[in-house]
Amino acid sequence: MPDQPAHADIADAATQRVAATSAITQQPTQRLPSPPQPRARKGRRWLVSVLAVVLVALVGGTTLLVSHSTTGSITQIFRPNATATPTPPQKTPLPGVTMAQRNAATGCAAGAPPPYAGLINNGRYPGTASPPLNEVALTFDDGPTPYSTPTILAFLEKTHTPATFFVEGQFADLWPTLVQREWNDGFAIGAHSWNHRNLTALAPDELQRQFSATMAAIHKALGKNMCLWLSRPPYGSAKMREITLAASYGLSTINWDDSSADWLRSGANAIAQTVLDQIRPGGIVLMHDGPAEREQTAQALPLILAGLQARGLKPVTIPQLLQDGHFPGVVVHPLPNQPTGTPPPDNVPQAWVAPQRPAGMA
Repeated sequence: MPDQPAHADIADAATQRVAATSAITQQPTQRLPSPPQPRARKGRRWLVSVLAVVLVALVGGTTLLVSHSTTGSITQIFRPNATATPTPPQKTPLPGVTMAQRNAATGCAAGAPPPYAGLINNGRYPGTASPPLNEVALTFDDGPTPYSTPTILAFLEKTHTPATFFVEGQFADLWPTLVQREWNDGFAIGAHSWNHRNLTALAPDELQRQFSATMAAIHKALGKNMCLWLSRPPYGSAKMREITLAASYGLSTINWDDSSADWLRSGANAIAQTVLDQIRPGGIVLMHDGPAEREQTAQALPLILAGLQARGLKPVTIPQLLQDGHFPGVVVHPLPNQPTGTPPPDNVPQAWVAPQRPAGMA
């Protein structure tokens, strides 16, 4: 699979994906109008309105949860189908683990790594003579939400599978216990903007708020001394202006070279096949744990993990991948008493252990 497009082409690719995913992505921050004042002798209209609302609720669909953001404006947050029951967030702390040890496990054993002056699309440091790594990084964007993240976390915890979560600031602010669960489990955490705006289209002051407000929400959830040095731009859309600004906040910009295309909701089998057809040593896999329900992504994970094992590829966090790929300054010390290795998932069809590529596919 070719590398990510050049900086000048990334915005065009992002625009196409924005159009394809507009139904599930967050909308620009806006203030809602004041509700109209009641009028006399309008009982019939009022009754019709109530009946319409009840009908919409019975049919189902996307509802809006409106909350005040930390920037002082009102943000519209899309919630999945109203019939969905969110899984209660929970903490799973590792006893006796200090903040310094957690930071060391996510690449900051020697302090925060210096920001990389470009886009990182995979774990192979440019110019290195080392052979490709037998490692890949599974990454999840657009969460956390209680509708999908706990199911994905439960599988990763059960199978001791390392992963990296790029969280949106608005969701870290709404559901901090989910970010804490990710962090306490030893997963790596990165920033993914405040509300999933295309960063290349923003004015400078709003662009800065996307970084600063998101970092503030993550540090509020995890502690001010948490070492936050990873960032991913929404839609993978970043030019040198965005990369340079991220670096000014101490952040390296991480994209991917293997997209699951799980936002198309094509089914677990298709998602797994898409990932495994593109996978390469040192690859970075893009998946999602929000904002829409991602049950298909969760169902695809056992299939993906079985396929990786059959290919001799080991899942690791982004910090581990970059350390082993010889990126400067990235030093990882594993958490003490953390389970190692990845047990095989249960009930995976044998055909998925080594799926065949379609004829004619390179």
